[in-house]
Amino acid sequence: MTSKVNYRLKQGGFTLIELLVALGVSAVIAVLSYQSIDSMVNVKTSVEEHSNQAEKLQRAMWWMEQDFVQLVPRPVEDELGSKIAAFKYRDDTGVELSRNAQFATPNANGGLLRVGYILENKVLYRLTWPVMDRAPDTKPKKVVLLKDVTGFDIELLSANNHWVQSWPASSQALSALPRAIKVTIEHKTLGKLSRLFLGVG
Repeated sequence: MTSKVNYRLKQGGFTLIELLVALGVSAVIAVLSYQSIDSMVNVKTSVEEHSNQAEKLQRAMWWMEQDFVQLVPRPVEDELGSKIAAFKYRDDTGVELSRNAQFATPNANGGLLRVGYILENKVLYRLTWPVMDRAPDTKPKKVVLLKDVTGFDIELLSANNHWVQSWPASSQALSALPRAIKVTIEHKTLGKLSRLFLGVG
Protein backbone atom coordinates (compact mmCIF):
# COMPACT_ATOMS: atom_id res chain seq x y z
CA MET A 1 0.00 0.00 0.00
CA THR A 2 2.84 2.38 0.88
CA SER A 3 4.53 1.91 -2.47
CA LYS A 4 1.32 2.75 -4.34
CA VAL A 5 0.91 6.03 -2.41
CA ASN A 6 4.50 7.03 -3.10
CA TYR A 7 4.02 6.25 -6.78
CA ARG A 8 0.92 8.46 -6.97
CA LEU A 9 2.73 11.30 -5.23
CA LYS A 10 5.62 11.07 -7.63
CA GLN A 11 3.31 11.03 -10.62
CA GLY A 12 1.16 13.96 -9.37
CA GLY A 13 3.96 16.58 -9.05
CA PHE A 14 6.16 18.62 -11.46
CA THR A 15 9.90 18.47 -11.73
CA LEU A 16 12.00 21.63 -11.43
CA ILE A 17 12.77 21.53 -15.15
CA GLU A 18 9.08 21.31 -16.02
CA LEU A 19 8.33 24.30 -13.79
CA LEU A 20 11.10 26.35 -15.40
CA VAL A 21 9.87 25.46 -18.88
CA ALA A 22 6.32 26.42 -17.90
CA LEU A 23 7.50 29.73 -16.45
CA GLY A 24 9.56 30.42 -19.57
CA VAL A 25 6.59 29.74 -21.87
CA SER A 26 4.37 31.94 -19.71
CA ALA A 27 6.93 34.75 -19.83
CA VAL A 28 7.16 34.55 -23.63
CA ILE A 29 3.36 34.62 -23.93
CA ALA A 30 3.18 37.61 -21.55
CA VAL A 31 5.80 39.53 -23.54
CA LEU A 32 4.06 38.81 -26.85
CA SER A 33 0.71 39.84 -25.38
CA TYR A 34 2.17 43.10 -24.06
CA GLN A 35 3.78 43.91 -27.39
CA SER A 36 0.53 43.21 -29.20
CA ILE A 37 -1.50 45.40 -26.84
CA ASP A 38 1.13 48.15 -26.91
CA SER A 39 1.15 48.06 -30.71
CA MET A 40 -2.64 48.36 -30.86
CA VAL A 41 -2.63 51.26 -28.40
CA ASN A 42 0.05 53.08 -30.42
CA VAL A 43 -1.89 52.55 -33.67
CA LYS A 44 -5.09 53.82 -32.03
CA THR A 45 -3.29 56.88 -30.66
CA SER A 46 -1.69 57.59 -34.04
CA VAL A 47 -5.03 57.27 -35.86
CA GLU A 48 -6.75 59.57 -33.35
CA GLU A 49 -3.97 62.16 -33.64
CA HIS A 50 -4.07 62.03 -37.44
CA SER A 51 -7.86 62.39 -37.40
CA ASN A 52 -7.62 65.33 -35.00
CA GLN A 53 -5.05 67.09 -37.19
CA ALA A 54 -7.14 66.45 -40.31
CA GLU A 55 -10.19 67.94 -38.60
CA LYS A 56 -8.22 71.07 -37.66
CA LEU A 57 -6.94 71.39 -41.24
CA GLN A 58 -10.49 71.13 -42.59
CA ARG A 59 -11.62 73.78 -40.11
CA ALA A 60 -8.81 76.11 -41.22
CA MET A 61 -9.81 75.66 -44.86
CA TRP A 62 -13.43 76.31 -43.95
CA TRP A 63 -12.50 79.63 -42.34
CA MET A 64 -10.50 80.62 -45.42
CA GLU A 65 -13.38 79.76 -47.69
CA GLN A 66 -15.74 81.92 -45.61
CA ASP A 67 -13.29 84.83 -45.82
CA PHE A 68 -12.05 84.55 -49.41
CA VAL A 69 -15.43 84.16 -51.10
CA GLN A 70 -16.80 87.31 -49.43
CA LEU A 71 -14.14 89.81 -50.51
CA VAL A 72 -15.11 93.47 -50.78
CA PRO A 73 -13.07 96.24 -52.50
CA ARG A 74 -12.70 98.28 -49.31
CA PRO A 75 -9.20 99.60 -48.51
CA VAL A 76 -8.52 100.47 -44.87
CA GLU A 77 -6.33 102.89 -42.95
CA ASP A 78 -3.46 101.66 -40.80
CA GLU A 79 -2.41 103.00 -37.38
CA LEU A 80 -0.66 105.99 -39.01
CA GLY A 81 -3.50 106.86 -41.38
CA SER A 82 -1.92 105.34 -44.49
CA LYS A 83 -4.06 103.35 -46.90
CA ILE A 84 -3.86 99.54 -46.99
CA ALA A 85 -5.18 97.62 -49.99
CA ALA A 86 -8.52 95.86 -49.73
CA PHE A 87 -6.60 92.63 -50.35
CA LYS A 88 -2.87 92.31 -49.78
CA TYR A 89 -0.50 89.37 -49.68
CA ARG A 90 3.21 88.75 -49.29
CA ASP A 91 4.69 85.40 -48.36
CA ASP A 92 6.65 86.95 -45.47
CA THR A 93 3.79 88.96 -43.96
CA GLY A 94 0.78 86.80 -44.76
CA VAL A 95 -2.56 87.79 -46.22
CA GLU A 96 -4.98 90.50 -45.11
CA LEU A 97 -8.38 91.32 -46.61
CA SER A 98 -11.71 93.09 -46.26
CA ARG A 99 -14.83 90.92 -46.36
CA ASN A 100 -18.56 91.07 -45.88
CA ALA A 101 -19.96 90.26 -42.46
CA GLN A 102 -23.57 89.26 -42.99
CA PHE A 103 -24.54 89.53 -39.34
CA ALA A 104 -23.39 92.02 -36.75
CA THR A 105 -20.55 90.62 -34.62
CA PRO A 106 -18.17 92.06 -32.02
CA ASN A 107 -15.49 92.09 -34.77
CA ALA A 108 -17.64 93.57 -37.53
CA ASN A 109 -18.12 97.22 -38.40
CA GLY A 110 -20.90 98.35 -40.74
CA GLY A 111 -21.33 94.83 -42.15
CA LEU A 112 -17.60 94.59 -42.98
CA LEU A 113 -14.75 92.74 -41.33
CA ARG A 114 -10.97 92.90 -41.69
CA VAL A 115 -9.24 89.54 -41.36
CA GLY A 116 -5.86 88.03 -42.06
CA TYR A 117 -3.77 84.85 -41.96
CA ILE A 118 -0.13 84.54 -41.02
CA LEU A 119 2.33 81.71 -40.41
CA GLU A 120 4.67 82.18 -37.44
CA ASN A 121 6.96 79.48 -36.04
CA LYS A 122 5.00 76.71 -37.80
CA VAL A 123 1.69 77.95 -36.38
CA LEU A 124 -1.02 79.28 -38.69
CA TYR A 125 -3.03 82.13 -37.13
CA ARG A 126 -6.27 83.83 -38.17
CA LEU A 127 -6.35 87.54 -37.35
CA THR A 128 -9.43 89.72 -36.89
CA TRP A 129 -9.42 93.46 -36.33
CA PRO A 130 -12.10 95.10 -34.15
CA VAL A 131 -12.51 97.97 -36.64
CA MET A 132 -11.86 98.52 -40.33
CA ASP A 133 -9.83 101.74 -40.01
CA ARG A 134 -7.32 101.42 -37.19
CA ALA A 135 -6.44 103.71 -34.35
CA PRO A 136 -2.86 103.81 -33.01
CA ASP A 137 -3.78 101.31 -30.28
CA THR A 138 -5.77 98.91 -32.50
CA LYS A 139 -4.54 95.33 -32.18
CA PRO A 140 -5.83 92.25 -34.01
CA LYS A 141 -7.11 89.19 -32.23
CA LYS A 142 -4.97 86.13 -33.02
CA VAL A 143 -6.50 82.68 -33.02
CA VAL A 144 -4.49 79.50 -33.57
CA LEU A 145 -5.90 77.57 -36.54
CA LEU A 146 -3.30 74.89 -37.13
CA LYS A 147 0.05 73.81 -35.69
CA ASP A 148 2.98 71.96 -37.32
CA VAL A 149 2.52 73.92 -40.55
CA THR A 150 5.74 73.90 -42.58
CA GLY A 151 4.46 75.94 -45.52
CA PHE A 152 1.67 78.42 -46.28
CA ASP A 153 1.57 79.79 -49.83
CA ILE A 154 -1.01 81.70 -51.84
CA GLU A 155 -1.31 82.24 -55.58
CA LEU A 156 -3.65 84.88 -56.97
CA LEU A 157 -5.37 85.15 -60.35
CA SER A 158 -5.25 88.70 -61.70
CA ALA A 159 -7.78 90.41 -63.96
CA ASN A 160 -5.69 89.48 -67.03
CA ASN A 161 -5.70 85.80 -65.97
CA HIS A 162 -2.09 85.63 -64.76
CA TRP A 163 -1.18 83.82 -61.57
CA VAL A 164 0.89 86.00 -59.23
CA GLN A 165 2.42 85.43 -55.79
CA SER A 166 1.97 88.89 -54.28
CA TRP A 167 -0.84 91.46 -54.20
CA PRO A 168 -1.40 94.21 -55.15
CA ALA A 169 1.08 95.12 -57.87
CA SER A 170 2.31 98.69 -58.02
CA SER A 171 0.07 99.33 -61.01
CA GLN A 172 -3.09 98.06 -59.31
CA ALA A 173 -5.65 100.11 -57.44
CA LEU A 174 -5.94 99.56 -53.70
CA SER A 175 -9.47 98.30 -54.28
CA ALA A 176 -8.38 95.61 -56.78
CA LEU A 177 -9.33 92.04 -55.88
CA PRO A 178 -8.07 88.71 -57.24
CA ARG A 179 -10.35 86.62 -59.43
CA ALA A 180 -9.30 83.41 -57.71
CA ILE A 181 -7.16 82.39 -54.75
CA LYS A 182 -5.18 79.16 -54.53
CA VAL A 183 -4.05 78.24 -51.02
CA THR A 184 -1.42 75.56 -50.37
CA ILE A 185 -0.71 74.32 -46.85
CA GLU A 186 2.13 71.95 -46.05
CA HIS A 187 1.68 70.07 -42.78
CA LYS A 188 4.24 68.01 -40.88
CA THR A 189 2.07 64.88 -40.73
CA LEU A 190 -0.73 65.51 -43.23
CA GLY A 191 1.48 66.50 -46.17
CA LYS A 192 0.49 69.09 -48.78
CA LEU A 193 -3.08 70.26 -49.43
CA SER A 194 -4.22 72.84 -52.00
CA ARG A 195 -7.61 74.51 -52.32
CA LEU A 196 -8.93 76.90 -54.95
CA PHE A 197 -11.37 79.64 -53.95
CA LEU A 198 -13.20 81.84 -56.41
CA GLY A 199 -12.73 85.53 -55.74
CA VAL A 200 -14.54 88.20 -57.77
CA GLY A 201 -15.48 88.38 -61.43
